[in-house]
Amino acid sequence: MTLGGAVACGDDVDEPTTEAATPTSDGPAPSTTSAPAPPTTADPTAACIAALPVRQRVAQLVGIAIDGGALPGEAQRAADLGVGVVLVQRPGGDLAEGIAAVKQASAVPPLVAVDEEGGDVQHLRSLLGSIPSERDVAATLDGAAAAALVRPHFQAVADLGFDVVFAPVVDVAAPGGGGPLGDRTFSDDPATVTAYGQVYVDAMQDAGLLPVLKHFPGHGSGEANSHDGPVGTPPIEALRARDLLPFEALVSDPPVGVMVGHLNVPGLSGTTPASISPAAYALLRDELAFEGLVFSDSLSMGAIAGTIPPESAAVQSVAAGADVALFVTIADPAAAITALEQAVADGSLPPSRVDESVGRVLAAKGIDPCTL
Repeated sequence: MTLGGAVACGDDVDEPTTEAATPTSDGPAPSTTSAPAPPTTADPTAACIAALPVRQRVAQLVGIAIDGGALPGEAQRAADLGVGVVLVQRPGGDLAEGIAAVKQASAVPPLVAVDEEGGDVQHLRSLLGSIPSERDVAATLDGAAAAALVRPHFQAVADLGFDVVFAPVVDVAAPGGGGPLGDRTFSDDPATVTAYGQVYVDAMQDAGLLPVLKHFPGHGSGEANSHDGPVGTPPIEALRARDLLPFEALVSDPPVGVMVGHLNVPGLSGTTPASISPAAYALLRDELAFEGLVFSDSLSMGAIAGTIPPESAAVQSVAAGADVALFVTIADPAAAITALEQAVADGSLPPSRVDESVGRVLAAKGIDPCTL
């Protein structure tokens, strides 16, 4: 696999000069042997990432939706863009063959993702059959029965060639079970959400899939649905008492990913959506000590797209800390990639921020950047 021309991955190191000491009459001449050079701390992986062309690096940090009913053409489009993640929607027949074609077409195969929560959010229903919503699972099945239901389902997802599932939803419903997400949530009890979330995480991990917990730091008590427009939540201290609890528990069971929602959180992101707020990513990385892959929620949703152009949204999300800026609908993904490239060039997006995320994306794919 080649992203660019061959580039040396090592750094030049200035060797210290050692001069011979002049002997004195009072004792033996000191040794002229140089002290051992200190071990290098340079990370060859980081050097290899930094050596890749900027456009190809930033493209790895963009995710787009592709038409599952037209995968041969979509495979070439994804390859031409060089995106790091594709989200399959509207799947058609021969899906496994189509997913294989998507991966084979790209110099760096994208992670292939799907929204497959159960209930109303289930893009593979026509191929794999339906599973109940999270709320129905938690209300009608104990943990063992839930595992027996979802394990074969997610194994079938993996068998089609998918790598990532944007599920489970581990938002805690508003007290009484209400809130904008409805039956997409397991419960209004954090412990119940955590327990059933763990069942789904285990099932996906055992199938070789990357589960993605959503929507950090907690959409369950939001004032509205972020598909439609801005969403305010309770203050961060209130979220700490309930909404953050499932995330705190489940991010400690890698490999998992996290999706950051478009949530305006008083005391954290304020009137800025969490998906483009450095404070929200710092909470996840620093306080929860999460080291895995972080996705923005779709930046084409109303909470973002209503006020921020997609090119700017891509830059803001990655600059804030997202590893993948995700778009379900975007007219010109190449323009978003160009905006990221230009942000690196003008200094508004530090190369170190880009390279950190490229490293995580490639690690999730099992790709050594020094082989590219």
